Amino acid sequence: MWARFKKTTHLTRGEKLLALAFGAVIAMSAGMTILIMSGFEHENPRPPEPSLYDHWIVLSGAFSGGFTLYLARGWMGMQGTLGIARALVGSIILAFVAAVMTGTLIMPIYGTLFGPIMLVTQFIELPALAVLWFVIAVVVHALIAIWREERALGYGRGADRGALSQLSRMSQINLHRYNSGR
Repeated sequence: MWARFKKTTHLTRGEKLLALAFGAVIAMSAGMTILIMSGFEHENPRPPEPSLYDHWIVLSGAFSGGFTLYLARGWMGMQGTLGIARALVGSIILAFVAAVMTGTLIMPIYGTLFGPIMLVTQFIELPALAVLWFVIAVVVHALIAIWREERALGYGRGADRGALSQLSRMSQINLHRYNSGR
């Protein structure tokens, strides 16, 4: 069944890595939302059975992380030193915009203000969490760079076919064989 699913989706290697990048940011954002909200509720943070509100907290964190990566994807995946610098700035933007969105979804007025404040205090309290966020951001940058390179070569949806169309048919076939691993 899994082989049939993989065969029908027709995702290229770069598109699979892009989906992995989105999954990593969504999982990290949802986990950070749970961690921040657990610390916010002090003593008994989680009842034995999660409520609908707990599910909403996780869902809003996951949605905000994925949507913010979609908005900030232009900052990620560029080549060179400038590309790495842009990725670090993009990861800061990604964290704060996701915190604003998550806070707004959880508690519309106060959450918009306190979401980023709680994120900063959590990063100060747990520096390992901040390091983990930036490690995930660098990995996401590398995955998006592979996707961008694949699109530049003319593969995938919405690819720039200009560079590939300038090659001869034999070179296109050999390039395809090389990229598909045969």
